[in-house]
Amino acid sequence: MAEPVTPYQLGLFGHPVKHSQSPGIHQGFATQYGIELDYQLIDASPDELPTRFKDWIKTAHGCNVTVPHKTDIMPLLDHYTEKAHLCQAVNTVFWQDGELWGDNTDGDGLILDLVSKGIELAGKEILIIGAGGAVKGIIPSLLEQGVMSISIKNRNVEKAAALASNFKRCSTAGLKTSLDFDLIIHATSMGHQGLSPDLKDHWFYEKTIAYDLSYGQAAEPFLAAAKACGAKQTFDGLGMLYGQAALAFERWFGKRPEINLPPK
Repeated sequence: MAEPVTPYQLGLFGHPVKHSQSPGIHQGFATQYGIELDYQLIDASPDELPTRFKDWIKTAHGCNVTVPHKTDIMPLLDHYTEKAHLCQAVNTVFWQDGELWGDNTDGDGLILDLVSKGIELAGKEILIIGAGGAVKGIIPSLLEQGVMSISIKNRNVEKAAALASNFKRCSTAGLKTSLDFDLIIHATSMGHQGLSPDLKDHWFYEKTIAYDLSYGQAAEPFLAAAKACGAKQTFDGLGMLYGQAALAFERWFGKRPEINLPPK
């Protein structure tokens, strides 16, 4: 009789996390390789994070990290990858040689999704609306693809300027919003309140693509507004969600799972 397989303990630290799709996504990936998982959702407040993480990770194979902990987790780790250093944010924690490492797969997950949709990035002008942690996570990967420029528009102009100053080919959008853009990425939380940022018709031309980092209902206000401005191609961030998860899975198990998005 075969020995029972001990499930790999994985989880997601966030606040809140109860609506996360991560358990189902990773269970689906694990099924491709016959791997057994115990993927847990761990709702920890910022004050609770250090103690709960240190206790839980001792017996775990690794974990994911979501808002609001992607930066706060970094001091609790031994090392982090160059991508996590560039982003100053971690969404994936893994063990290597007995030490805890942090990586950020958000930006590369976005690139996986854009490439799968046939979207070319080299030489393109990009507008990002928002200047929070999600934007930090995607800028390095976009720059690696050879984009021409990234303009950052945010209600807090100082925050946008501080973020842009950390990267080449990035600037605030204040003086450049007369341009039209090849790709407009929405990265604020406004969609969760049923709202869209104010969009200008002249940001769009016949080939402008609109992409919301959120997915489902939260992406609908921005995507509807983008269509009204003339965008012919609009996408939500479900493919990015699966992409970043696939890259996290690869960190843990050395295998890149096939991504099969659920039908809409």
